[in-house]
Amino acid sequence: MITALSLENWKSHSKSRFDFASGTNILLGRMGSGKSSVLDALCFALYGTFPKMSRRDQTVENLVNMGSGADYAEVSAEFTRGDKKYSVMRRIGRGISEAEVREEGRLVQKGPKQVTEHVCGVLGVDYELFTRAIYSEQNRMDYLLSLNPRSRKSEIDWLLGLGQFDAVREEAGKAALRLTEQSGLLSSEADLQKITSVEAKMGELKTQLLKRKSALEENARESEETKGKLKGKEGEFSILSKKREAFQKETSICERERGAIERLSKEAEGKTKPEQEEVAEASAMKGEAEKRLLTLKTAARQAQNELSAIKSELAVCENRLSLAKTRAERKAKLTARITEICAGKGVAELRAALEAKKTDLLLKVSLRDRALSENAELEKAVRTLLEGRGKCPVCDSDLSGGKAHEIGKEKRERIAKNKASHEQRSLEVSAIQREITVLEKAVSEVELCRRETASIDADGTDEGKLAGQASSLSARRTLKASENEKLEADIAAVEKESVALRERATEIQNTAKLFFDLEAAKEKLASSEKSLAALDFDEKKFEALRWECNALRVELAKMQAEGAGEEKQVKLLEEMVTLELNGIATMKQKALMASKYSQAAEGMVLYKNALSTAQSELRTHLVSEINQALCEIWPAIYPYGDYNGVKIEADEKDYRLLMRKGEWLEVDSVASGGERACLCLALRIAFATVLTPDIGWLILDEPTHNLDSEAVGMLSTAISEKIPSIVEQTFVITHDSALGEGVSGNVFRLERDKSKNESTRLGAR
Repeated sequence: MITALSLENWKSHSKSRFDFASGTNILLGRMGSGKSSVLDALCFALYGTFPKMSRRDQTVENLVNMGSGADYAEVSAEFTRGDKKYSVMRRIGRGISEAEVREEGRLVQKGPKQVTEHVCGVLGVDYELFTRAIYSEQNRMDYLLSLNPRSRKSEIDWLLGLGQFDAVREEAGKAALRLTEQSGLLSSEADLQKITSVEAKMGELKTQLLKRKSALEENARESEETKGKLKGKEGEFSILSKKREAFQKETSICERERGAIERLSKEAEGKTKPEQEEVAEASAMKGEAEKRLLTLKTAARQAQNELSAIKSELAVCENRLSLAKTRAERKAKLTARITEICAGKGVAELRAALEAKKTDLLLKVSLRDRALSENAELEKAVRTLLEGRGKCPVCDSDLSGGKAHEIGKEKRERIAKNKASHEQRSLEVSAIQREITVLEKAVSEVELCRRETASIDADGTDEGKLAGQASSLSARRTLKASENEKLEADIAAVEKESVALRERATEIQNTAKLFFDLEAAKEKLASSEKSLAALDFDEKKFEALRWECNALRVELAKMQAEGAGEEKQVKLLEEMVTLELNGIATMKQKALMASKYSQAAEGMVLYKNALSTAQSELRTHLVSEINQALCEIWPAIYPYGDYNGVKIEADEKDYRLLMRKGEWLEVDSVASGGERACLCLALRIAFATVLTPDIGWLILDEPTHNLDSEAVGMLSTAISEKIPSIVEQTFVITHDSALGEGVSGNVFRLERDKSKNESTRLGAR
């Protein structure tokens, strides 16, 4: 029995709990109040899915209550099985999928798949059987009666779990057809006549192969003999080639030396071979001249360096002398400027005059500012007198009788006098400031001139001494320049002598080398001619041996080409023999496979027929069980005695629903709306009790759909009074208040304002 169900953030439910009881449990509410969501949650809690979710009509995003702001939904179901209590919890959301099952409060399994498997094991009912036998979806109460025969057969087969037989039987028929076709195809490719023809062809190929192998062996023997001959001849040719190479080398040397002797002899015509002493003397004279030239050049470089040093020293001295003259002129100008500025006075007198002017300026400024301050007081007093007060603001004396006017007049005269004095003082202050500026500038300029004069005096340069040093250095420069000119003249003379001696020494050395090279060439020619004579090389014999080697190579290449051709033919014939052998084996294998495919096709036909027989026998058995259940259920559900029985008749084409009123009649032709409703309810109970005999659950979603008031009344009576005696626990979802109020049992009223997107809430029972 299902004892409780809790929903959190599930569809329209923010937080709801249902405590169910045995018997009938009614979920009553208007459309959209969240009734079907409760049974979807129950199915999801047990199996991790429900019909709309399995069909992908709803996704995970549709399950979480959007109004709650949560990112997951959670459902928990509690049920009993035997004498044990179980609880299942599942939590789902974006990136979330959790589940657990507890037995007597103890955690026994975790994980969505593991929990589903455990629940199926405990209940003995999987999801498919649950949705077929127990859970009747919305508006499917009387749909069996509205179907055509073919659709009704398919639907009832599905409810009974027989539909899968049709699919398997159809696949078995297709498989048998494919196996038969494959057997025929293989049989056509494995004909006995083809095998005999291929075996005869293979015999011919083997004969050709033996001939080719014999020819290949003969070719290999002849090739080896030719290789031996060629190897011997190539050895002789190698020795002769080396001798020819040496002969050609010595011949080339002889020709080169003869040419050299001819050239050198022409160059030596009219010349006398110099003696060794003559060569040595010319070389010694050239060396002495070069040494003298080197000595003179060294002395000239030293003299030039000394001259450069004297010139540098003279330039420095002349620069210092020029600077001394410039400073003397500057000092004279500065002294004249000081005299001009002081006008016969000293610097101390200028500073004293400046300080006196500054003191006078302070006095004049004080007097000027005092006049301004006094005028401010006088103007204040005048304003007070003009206000007409009777007493003096200073001494508190009486000001009546024109005294105020007289005093005001006196004060105004003093104000005018002070203004004139202020203007005069301002002019005097400006004049003194100008004088101070002139004096400050004069004192500053005098100080600058005195400092510069002191700097010039501190240098201490002696102009006369510098003039003497410059004169001495100028004389030394003239003397050293004269020495340099003499050295340059000596160098020119020695260089001329050295060039003449160098040319003479070179000429004597070249002549001596010419006669030496001529004698060396004659000696080398004599040596090479002797070597040529010792070689004893015969060019004709060499060419004959070369031709013989080439002929043997051509013959060997021809034999090797023929051998390669024979080898290819042997390999080709071997491949053809192997191919034919494989072909025979393949055809024999295909014949064997054709037989096996044929046997498999026959077995598949037998399997198909067995499926049909099993389906028919199982259908007969299940229909018999359902009809037995209907015999007990119908009297309990139907309140009248006019129809005293109902049953199902089944064949390969249709399920017929019959009601007995003296005789068996088709339901479609005789049943009213109420009778049809009772029949459908009896069928649902029969399916549930036959297919899930150990569960005792029945779930009906909107069973009053398309029913008239009579049918609703009969259905209400059956649910309230009859079903609890047959089914342990029934769940009914309905929006029909007549059904909800007319049924005794556990009623849950669900309320929700869908237009405001409110969450579902439980009303009073």
